[in-house]
Amino acid sequence: MDKAARLLLFADVVDAGSFTAAADHRNVNRSVISKQIGKLEEELSVRLFNRSTRSVSLTGIGQSIYPHALKMREELEAVEEIAQVSQKEPRGTLKLSVPSNFGHHVLPQVLLEYLKLYPKVRVDLRLEDNIVDLIGGGYDFAIRISQPRDSSLIARPLARNRTLLVAAPEFIEHYGTPTTLAELLATPAVIYSREGLVQDHIEYLNDHGVIEKAPLTSRYRANDPELLLGAVLDGLCFALMPAFSVGDDIAAGRLVPLLPQLKLITRADIHMVYPHRQFLTQKTRGFITCLQNVVGNDLPAWERKIEGFDNMYGFIAGRAPSIFDMPISPGDHSPL
Repeated sequence: MDKAARLLLFADVVDAGSFTAAADHRNVNRSVISKQIGKLEEELSVRLFNRSTRSVSLTGIGQSIYPHALKMREELEAVEEIAQVSQKEPRGTLKLSVPSNFGHHVLPQVLLEYLKLYPKVRVDLRLEDNIVDLIGGGYDFAIRISQPRDSSLIARPLARNRTLLVAAPEFIEHYGTPTTLAELLATPAVIYSREGLVQDHIEYLNDHGVIEKAPLTSRYRANDPELLLGAVLDGLCFALMPAFSVGDDIAAGRLVPLLPQLKLITRADIHMVYPHRQFLTQKTRGFITCLQNVVGNDLPAWERKIEGFDNMYGFIAGRAPSIFDMPISPGDHSPL
């Protein structure tokens, strides 16, 4: 391994946050990473990391060198992209960042189609609910269920992200079918909660056209949507969940929509995001095509599984109520 390769490895360690995580990413032993970083420090005659038994952090000189290592990686990736444009068959590694819930429910079919079509491409999929640095992390593509704000990235809409209030038949047998929001709020709910985001309320449009918030009674909160969905399927709680995660369960009768007359608010749609580069690689273009084939260009595939969905939750003429064209009730200063 030469100095350039070790600098790329150095960038990987910084991005991963530890020698162990970088070793897992590269599928090598941690000692290999440590040895190569040690050789790089010898070659440069500097110390790049402060090491302890529990953590590793950049030294001052390490912080100064890191942007140059990133730039070198980006230049190498640009060269590869230029070369790939002329190739007949995509190859290399496609690195993806996808929210865990979307990844579990939508990506299996997409990846099955993609990997069959492109046998020379390797997929490095990261299920991440926090927003990551696509450029710094060397990602080719990401799914984000939020309003894109980073001007250094390209964002394209993939599908709308409508939500539903759902419960299992066992839940309804125990608590009855709620006919008003007050009745529903008197029953236990699951709540998705992670650093920087707690979904502990329902946003809806009242009869006067003003957005209101209704707090949920938490019986169970977690940062894993799949665990929460399991509790809902077991009949323990109800939930406010995206249509893409519950379409199959509703179609199979495992879940039932609640209060479909309530006008729920849509906060953000689903976007495809990728680094702003001159060349979009064939491997990325191929993945986008497979993704769009599975999701659909008009009505998202998961919505087609929910009978009568277009008449639920205030959905009118192909559009759900949006936060960006509704008045805010007095005292509501929540960040968008």
